[in-house]
Amino acid sequence: MKRVLLTDWHPSRIFRVVTGMAALIYGIVKHDNLMGIAGTMLLLMGLSNTGCGAAGGCGIPSSKKNAGQEIEFDEVGR
Repeated sequence: MKRVLLTDWHPSRIFRVVTGMAALIYGIVKHDNLMGIAGTMLLLMGLSNTGCGAAGGCGIPSSKKNAGQEIEFDEVGR
């Protein structure tokens, strides 16, 4: 767990932690349960470095269909 908390910090992870802390504090101050839950989720996702990208769910598969082929373009006149 210590390794997860101390490695792989990138801008989107920092953004999730900061946004989660802000939403959690706002939810506590304003007694807003939904904002508190959303802030807690964002904070935990940022601290544990999980989310959509962790499982590869957001990745677009690369197409190997045109690998190594030269693409030809035709010039269009004016």
